Amino acid sequence: MMKFVISLLAASVGLFAADPMPPAEQNAIVQKYCAVCHTDAVPHGGLSLQQFDAAHADPGVAAMIVSKLKGNALGASGQKVPDRATQDAFQSSIEAEAVGADRWTFHEAPILLASVVKQAGSTPNLYRLTVSCGEVQLAWSPDVPPQGREMSVSVDGGAAVVYKVSGKEAMGYGLTGTSGPGAAKLAVALPGQSLTVSNLFGDEKVVFPFSELDPKARRKLSACIAH
Repeated sequence: MMKFVISLLAASVGLFAADPMPPAEQNAIVQKYCAVCHTDAVPHGGLSLQQFDAAHADPGVAAMIVSKLKGNALGASGQKVPDRATQDAFQSSIEAEAVGADRWTFHEAPILLASVVKQAGSTPNLYRLTVSCGEVQLAWSPDVPPQGREMSVSVDGGAAVVYKVSGKEAMGYGLTGTSGPGAAKLAVALPGQSLTVSNLFGDEKVVFPFSELDPKARRKLSACIAH
């Protein structure tokens, strides 16, 4: 099993003894506590949860939710959080749905989208890359980089594009060209082999292997993504 999956689930030893929470109950919690901040209009952290459905959860989205739960984000909306047993059952259920997040997923509806989640070594920081027509977006969780930090992004080992952490926002920091705090739209073409992100958190480096992207997904994305 991949290191990512092991590290993602290791912190939940004992939680899986609880009965899985039904999808409808998971959805109710997400809508009450999460979707109020992660909306379609303002997708904080590059994550919109208004349409989240635990019965058909995207592993990458589930992984980002787990990361935020471990950062005590459930109470960010200001509402009284559920009791500990309910929180544990919810988190363990979402963790189960996150398995496979470190492998590319591809969807053609409602929009053409490929995504993958990676870690930088043994750190808890997660990086989620999503590629859709005309857009490559990076999101991260749960840590917040210090203001003034510069992040480097390179495609296929080429010259790096530098993004500067610009301004403090309500739930974190955004980068130049962001779609919301904790996310950045990257001005890059579709990589042939890999996309590398460096220095967002200290000297961390994370590599997204585009060579592992399904050929069908690559053809469809190549036909519409901006170069």
